[in-house]
Amino acid sequence: MNQSSQASRHSRGGLHGMVSGFSKSAVLRILRLGINVVVTGVLARHLGSAGFGALAASLALVSLLYTLAELGMGRVLVRELMNEGADHPAIMGSSFYTRMAAGVILFAGLAVYAWCFEPPHAALLLIYGVVLLAHAATDVLAWFETDRRMHAAAWCQFGGFLISMIAIVAGVVMQAPLWFFALTYVIECLATVVMLYVFYRRCGGGWRAWRWEKRRSMALLRESWFEIATQFALLMLLRMDAIMVLAMKGDAEAGFYSAAVRISEVAYFLPMMLATFMMPPLIERKRSGAADYRDRLADYFGLSFALTFGLALFVAVTSRWLVALLFGETFEPAVAMLKVHAWALIPFALGVARTQYLTIEGRLWANLPAVVAGLLINALLNWLWIPEYGGLGAAWATLIAYCIAWLASTPAMAATRDLTTLMMRGFIRLPHLLQDTSARLLRGRRRSTP
Repeated sequence: MNQSSQASRHSRGGLHGMVSGFSKSAVLRILRLGINVVVTGVLARHLGSAGFGALAASLALVSLLYTLAELGMGRVLVRELMNEGADHPAIMGSSFYTRMAAGVILFAGLAVYAWCFEPPHAALLLIYGVVLLAHAATDVLAWFETDRRMHAAAWCQFGGFLISMIAIVAGVVMQAPLWFFALTYVIECLATVVMLYVFYRRCGGGWRAWRWEKRRSMALLRESWFEIATQFALLMLLRMDAIMVLAMKGDAEAGFYSAAVRISEVAYFLPMMLATFMMPPLIERKRSGAADYRDRLADYFGLSFALTFGLALFVAVTSRWLVALLFGETFEPAVAMLKVHAWALIPFALGVARTQYLTIEGRLWANLPAVVAGLLINALLNWLWIPEYGGLGAAWATLIAYCIAWLASTPAMAATRDLTTLMMRGFIRLPHLLQDTSARLLRGRRRSTP
């Protein structure tokens, strides 16, 4: 990308410029989520609550290894690639080859575990584990994000997703065994990686130019180890409930709980996608000393709250209808779980925005004690409530743990106390933000009208 094009992109002001690419990818991701939840409902009806619970809990367990394989380098890699004069081949190669080695080691450890201990659903764990061998290739997403080509990445991800959905539907029609549906996830991941790499090559990139440098690799690891620990603790916080429900109440209850979580987490795409588009322009504003840097941060928090409150309310109110429509009457126990779990979206979204801010400010370490506190409280409440209340107890434990990890801990810690002011400013500025955004959209429509 030449300097003139960069300047034109960076010159856009306000929130409109910060999320200029949002709408292009949002349509694809919303379509993807809509198709996914429908096909997941079809799959759950086909497998029943026990089969669906086994599949979901196995993926939740192996996803912890996916987080370890990432080595916490995602956000750090984006920041390093955006540095002026950055050596892209050395940065990409140092991250890729280091993560590749980590993935191979983790898969070998998973295989040894499955062979020696013969856990339930060992075949599912090993099939999901195959993704570890190619997980490092997702580093190319950092280049897409840095070059503001996330809409192209979204198309590649959508293509891999469609291949997986077709395979799932074919498996349901042909009455395929349980392990086949785990394989469809592997197919999706590998197809996506191939498409991402093809587009990357067309834009002039290529993995052959990547090179590993020990010094740079060690520097990335030193900086990202807080992120490794935080991401692992975070994923434990997000996935521990499904694993504990399976262990304490069995496959059927895990199936009901996984159905509720699958519906409510459809909305989780919004804060994650918003974060993807907000981070690069916020980094630019921070480095350039832009006067509106803190205003844009406050707007980010306000927008995160406004969008997720509306979504959480909608899901909670329509929970009975959503469960019946997507999963069928046999999943009726999931309704009460969904009504509670839906509200966890709000602290989750504010936590995502908080993490982006701490990354930019170089205080990402402050996330770790907050997430660990939430994790411990979640584990304790799950242990106390799941035996008696099943998935409903896990849903309440999740909501309380999220609120402690990302809301209550913010004013309690010196390193994050300034975030409390930013969040409050975001809520106060929200009417102005919505009015300004509406005015920009109207002006845009008028200019586009012949």
